[in-house]
Amino acid sequence: MSKENRLQEIARLSGGQQGTESFLVLELKSIADVGLVGLPNAGKSTLLSALSRAQPEIADYAFTTLRPNIGSLTYEDYFSVKVADIPGLIKGARENRGLGHAFLRHIERTKVLTYVLDLAATLNGRKGTPPWEQLHDLVVELEHYQEGLTKRPSLMVANNIDEEGADAMYEELKRRVQVVPIFPVCAILRDLMDASDPQGVDMSKVMVD
Repeated sequence: MSKENRLQEIARLSGGQQGTESFLVLELKSIADVGLVGLPNAGKSTLLSALSRAQPEIADYAFTTLRPNIGSLTYEDYFSVKVADIPGLIKGARENRGLGHAFLRHIERTKVLTYVLDLAATLNGRKGTPPWEQLHDLVVELEHYQEGLTKRPSLMVANNIDEEGADAMYEELKRRVQVVPIFPVCAILRDLMDASDPQGVDMSKVMVD
């Protein structure tokens, strides 16, 4: 191409038409295989640190976790499960209380729901919520956020079983919640990932006074 033709081509390209501008919002639809769901201070971060090498911040005040912490469980056959510590939910999360919408969106991005319930919330003078009511409140918030979300494969972790009086609370929890069994978390996670007929939470099977 001659110098004159090159100059003409440059002039043509330099005088291009007005372009367009777009704003794109990209959303990650999956963050982990398993989501640890519970009220603030239910013990989700402690559980994650016990299950994996993750080192989430752990403290005795609410909303210690403001974004999911991810840990990995790797079995002897190299099967790996990613577990996310979801920030704590409170009543009214669906109305964006306690950054509810942001936290609920994280739960939507997991395949298996692990409800972490605090057996000791009302023991020894504590003014917390009984574990079956914790479960009820969590299920209500999840269903209001996205109908059918609690139908995903689910299990429950009864936390603080070592405290005095927790055994009786655990037995009462098993009596009141008759659809999703309570399992030692390390023994059941892989079974839920592979389950052909997983169980979700049916509100009609959760008895609240």
